Amino acid sequence: MKESFNMGKHIVEKNYHRLDPVGQSDMCATCSTGCKTSCSRKLAKNMGSEVSYIIDDPVEKNVTFDRLYDVIIRDVDSIPCELKSQKLIYDVDGKLIEGQLKVPWPMDWIYEVVSDYLSKDSHLSGTKSVKFANPEEVDQLIVCDVVSYVQRR
Repeated sequence: MKESFNMGKHIVEKNYHRLDPVGQSDMCATCSTGCKTSCSRKLAKNMGSEVSYIIDDPVEKNVTFDRLYDVIIRDVDSIPCELKSQKLIYDVDGKLIEGQLKVPWPMDWIYEVVSDYLSKDSHLSGTKSVKFANPEEVDQLIVCDVVSYVQRR
């Protein structure tokens, strides 16, 4: 029984020697069996079978990867307004992309300390819990979950 599954625009059959749908893998480059094919919209044969199938033309797409940070406020200390669960989205350089804090008065120090922290971050994917303090009033603290991830578009 033959099983197949879609991988992008390509059909890859199980038990087929060349499983790399875009180009030949290292294993196939040194292989002496007759399974060497390229991705050029032509018939390819499954080893040990006369059943052929089509490999699609490669699709040239520009894919952009962006490292983004979701900064979610989890707790506050000595700040008399509700900030919990508010979310800001920053890019890898620490620039605010999306989100605005809903506060009764300006709290620009939050944007500044978060941006400064992110511009110096190690840029590894994952979640960190980070405590930020107001530089002018050190008793004012916020605790944030900083979620780092790569977005593909």
